[in-house]
Amino acid sequence: MSLIKNTIVLLLLTMLTISCDNDNDTRIMKIRINHHYITGVGIAPLLVYEVQEDNAIGSDTWTAFYTDIQGFNYVPGKIYDLTVKVSTIDNPPADGSSLRYNLVRIDNEQFVSPETQFDIELKRNGESYVTNTSGYSILNQIMLDCNVQCADLDFKLQNQDVVIGTFKRIGVSEIELVSLR
Repeated sequence: MSLIKNTIVLLLLTMLTISCDNDNDTRIMKIRINHHYITGVGIAPLLVYEVQEDNAIGSDTWTAFYTDIQGFNYVPGKIYDLTVKVSTIDNPPADGSSLRYNLVRIDNEQFVSPETQFDIELKRNGESYVTNTSGYSILNQIMLDCNVQCADLDFKLQNQDVVIGTFKRIGVSEIELVSLR
């Protein structure tokens, strides 16, 4: 009987050790998420977070972030400072990230003035992110008020390879075009 108990304990300890080995593939990091989405291209055009990570937080350097953060509910118009747990995905999908991000905590969230201006690429390498099925929008997700610049927006989208708009926020899912380049 004692031999069976010892074998079971040894087996359980081995399984525990093996299951803890995956902890080597996790780390905790800080992320700052900007107050607006930006456009990006994966398999298809999409809206992505603009972020700063770890030592880049507080700098002028922002990068596109294509992965969701589990447990985080983003609301445009706020800058978020987050602590996240990053873990490696063993067999990631061909079109997906090899990393999984889980929210540990929201360290800070700060509302941004609706008058704060920001840039979003509206067209890159011939790929337009602007749709006009029932009013102008970015990828049918963010309503775009082009005000008196709609004709200029249409012209630039048809005749330029790259179009960048400067915007200010009207609401959570609506922005106003301030200028184009």
